[in-house]
Amino acid sequence: MNFLELCQRLRQEVGGAGTGPTSTASQTGESDRLVQWIATADEDIQRARANWNFMRAAFTVQTTAGVAAYSASDCGITAFRDWVQRRFKSYLTSGGVAGEIMLHKIEYDQWYEVYNRGTPITGSPSTFTILANQSFSLAPIPSGIFTISGEYQKKVTTLSGDSSTPAYPEEYHLLAVYKAMMSYGRYTGATEVYQDGYNRYVEMMAQMELTQLPRIRLCGPLT
Repeated sequence: MNFLELCQRLRQEVGGAGTGPTSTASQTGESDRLVQWIATADEDIQRARANWNFMRAAFTVQTTAGVAAYSASDCGITAFRDWVQRRFKSYLTSGGVAGEIMLHKIEYDQWYEVYNRGTPITGSPSTFTILANQSFSLAPIPSGIFTISGEYQKKVTTLSGDSSTPAYPEEYHLLAVYKAMMSYGRYTGATEVYQDGYNRYVEMMAQMELTQLPRIRLCGPLT
């Protein structure tokens, strides 16, 4: 469902008058409140968990010889929140992906002591750290063109325009409606609407958590 359809569904669920909203832009009165409640609910759902699968995406960047640090924008990322630090890989571009290795992440203090003093070490990157400005820095410093790939978590985005859709899978889009019903119930004092929205939201959120959160892996016995 798109943004406008979600707003219209909200009006139906709360028993609002009329057939609107007819647009998500330039609304007034209750129509404007319906639009804002859906938009806010959608943002809240994105923030509900820090590790949603649907908020994860892949990136690839080619290094420049002698340049260690790369920002999200250098990687072509426009909606960046954080790096998935277990997913960084590297290979010499001219050698092909068959030579790809996993990069080992080290904490900044250790990286600073080992790599950020004396004569810079160049070569094939094997480690990386995250700098204070959220760029990642490779070590050794790339001696040529390497292809670095990995994953990142997206930042929260705002629904904009009638046809925009939530980031989560379509089967869960009604979460925004159920969440918005709670806002409507608080605003109007309609406790039955609030409770109905709450119950349906909790049920569907539990379903989405089963499919959109990383699986928990059990470790073997400690020795």
